[in-house]
Amino acid sequence: MARPFTVVMIVPTGIGADLGGYAGDALPIARSLSGVCDRLITHPNVLNGAQLYWPIPNALYVEGYALDQMAAGCWGLQPVHSNRVGLLLDRGMEPELQLRHLQAADGARATLGINMTDYVITDAPLNVELRIE
Repeated sequence: MARPFTVVMIVPTGIGADLGGYAGDALPIARSLSGVCDRLITHPNVLNGAQLYWPIPNALYVEGYALDQMAAGCWGLQPVHSNRVGLLLDRGMEPELQLRHLQAADGARATLGINMTDYVITDAPLNVELRIE
Protein backbone atom coordinates (compact mmCIF):
# COMPACT_ATOMS: atom_id res chain seq x y z
CA MET A 1 0.00 0.00 0.00
CA ALA A 2 1.35 3.43 -0.95
CA ARG A 3 1.98 5.95 1.79
CA PRO A 4 -0.46 8.88 1.72
CA PHE A 5 0.77 12.16 0.26
CA THR A 6 0.90 14.34 3.37
CA VAL A 7 1.21 18.12 3.48
CA VAL A 8 1.91 20.18 6.62
CA MET A 9 0.59 23.75 6.56
CA ILE A 10 2.07 26.07 9.17
CA VAL A 11 1.44 29.77 9.75
CA PRO A 12 3.93 30.82 12.45
CA THR A 13 2.87 33.12 15.26
CA GLY A 14 4.33 36.61 15.46
CA ILE A 15 5.56 37.10 11.90
CA GLY A 16 2.74 39.36 10.73
CA ALA A 17 1.35 36.87 8.22
CA ASP A 18 -1.39 38.35 6.04
CA LEU A 19 -3.49 35.21 6.53
CA GLY A 20 -3.81 32.92 9.52
CA GLY A 21 -4.08 33.43 13.24
CA TYR A 22 -7.47 35.13 13.31
CA ALA A 23 -10.86 33.41 13.05
CA GLY A 24 -9.68 30.79 10.58
CA ASP A 25 -8.85 33.26 7.83
CA ALA A 26 -6.35 30.83 6.28
CA LEU A 27 -9.19 28.34 5.76
CA PRO A 28 -9.44 28.95 1.98
CA ILE A 29 -5.76 28.08 1.55
CA ALA A 30 -6.10 25.00 3.76
CA ARG A 31 -9.15 23.83 1.80
CA SER A 32 -7.26 24.28 -1.48
CA LEU A 33 -4.26 22.33 -0.18
CA SER A 34 -6.49 19.56 1.14
CA GLY A 35 -7.82 19.08 -2.38
CA VAL A 36 -4.41 18.13 -3.76
CA CYS A 37 -3.11 15.89 -0.96
CA ASP A 38 -4.24 12.77 0.85
CA ARG A 39 -3.70 14.23 4.31
CA LEU A 40 -3.27 17.81 5.52
CA ILE A 41 -1.72 18.44 8.93
CA THR A 42 -2.27 21.91 10.32
CA HIS A 43 -2.71 23.88 13.54
CA PRO A 44 -4.84 26.60 15.21
CA ASN A 45 -3.12 29.56 13.48
CA VAL A 46 -4.44 28.20 10.19
CA LEU A 47 -7.98 27.18 11.06
CA ASN A 48 -8.96 28.32 14.58
CA GLY A 49 -12.68 27.88 15.15
CA ALA A 50 -13.43 27.67 11.45
CA GLN A 51 -12.61 23.95 11.60
CA LEU A 52 -15.80 23.51 13.66
CA TYR A 53 -17.96 25.00 10.90
CA TRP A 54 -16.24 23.76 7.76
CA PRO A 55 -14.46 20.54 8.66
CA ILE A 56 -11.90 19.24 6.21
CA PRO A 57 -12.24 15.44 6.14
CA ASN A 58 -8.59 14.73 5.33
CA ALA A 59 -7.14 17.30 7.77
CA LEU A 60 -5.46 16.55 11.07
CA TYR A 61 -5.93 19.59 13.31
CA VAL A 62 -3.09 19.58 15.84
CA GLU A 63 -2.17 22.08 18.55
CA GLY A 64 1.27 23.70 18.34
CA TYR A 65 3.24 21.54 20.79
CA ALA A 66 2.04 18.32 19.19
CA LEU A 67 2.92 19.71 15.77
CA ASP A 68 6.44 20.55 17.01
CA GLN A 69 6.88 17.05 18.46
CA MET A 70 5.65 15.43 15.24
CA ALA A 71 7.97 17.57 13.09
CA ALA A 72 10.91 16.66 15.35
CA GLY A 73 10.16 12.97 14.86
CA CYS A 74 9.34 12.44 18.55
CA TRP A 75 5.62 11.79 18.13
CA GLY A 76 3.47 10.15 15.51
CA LEU A 77 -0.05 11.25 14.69
CA GLN A 78 -3.02 8.97 14.30
CA PRO A 79 -6.25 10.16 12.70
CA VAL A 80 -9.37 10.03 14.87
CA HIS A 81 -12.97 10.22 13.79
CA SER A 82 -14.26 12.41 16.57
CA ASN A 83 -13.41 15.88 17.74
CA ARG A 84 -14.32 17.00 21.24
CA VAL A 85 -14.43 20.55 22.48
CA GLY A 86 -13.99 21.62 26.08
CA LEU A 87 -14.64 25.08 27.44
CA LEU A 88 -12.40 26.89 29.93
CA LEU A 89 -13.95 29.89 31.68
CA ASP A 90 -12.06 32.53 33.65
CA ARG A 91 -12.97 32.71 37.35
CA GLY A 92 -12.70 36.50 36.98
CA MET A 93 -15.64 36.71 34.56
CA GLU A 94 -18.87 38.19 35.85
CA PRO A 95 -21.60 35.55 36.39
CA GLU A 96 -23.73 37.09 33.62
CA LEU A 97 -20.85 36.80 31.14
CA GLN A 98 -20.19 33.19 32.18
CA LEU A 99 -23.86 32.44 31.53
CA ARG A 100 -23.66 34.02 28.06
CA HIS A 101 -20.60 31.91 27.20
CA LEU A 102 -22.37 28.74 28.34
CA GLN A 103 -25.42 29.70 26.26
CA ALA A 104 -23.21 30.25 23.20
CA ALA A 105 -21.63 26.82 23.75
CA ASP A 106 -25.08 25.24 24.05
CA GLY A 107 -26.09 26.97 20.82
CA ALA A 108 -23.03 25.59 19.03
CA ARG A 109 -23.78 22.13 20.39
CA ALA A 110 -27.42 22.28 19.26
CA THR A 111 -26.98 23.87 15.83
CA LEU A 112 -23.63 22.47 14.71
CA GLY A 113 -23.69 19.10 16.44
CA ILE A 114 -20.37 19.82 18.14
CA ASN A 115 -19.31 17.29 20.77
CA MET A 116 -18.88 19.60 23.77
CA THR A 117 -17.55 17.55 26.65
CA ASP A 118 -17.79 19.90 29.62
CA TYR A 119 -16.67 23.24 30.97
CA VAL A 120 -14.25 24.13 33.75
CA ILE A 121 -13.86 27.39 35.64
CA THR A 122 -10.28 28.31 36.55
CA ASP A 123 -9.34 28.13 40.23
CA ALA A 124 -8.17 31.75 40.24
CA PRO A 125 -8.97 34.76 38.03
CA LEU A 126 -6.69 35.04 34.99
CA ASN A 127 -6.82 38.87 34.93
CA VAL A 128 -7.47 38.98 31.19
CA GLU A 129 -7.87 42.46 29.71
CA LEU A 130 -9.32 43.48 26.37
CA ARG A 131 -7.39 46.25 24.65
CA ILE A 132 -8.51 47.84 21.45
CA GLU A 133 -5.87 50.04 19.87
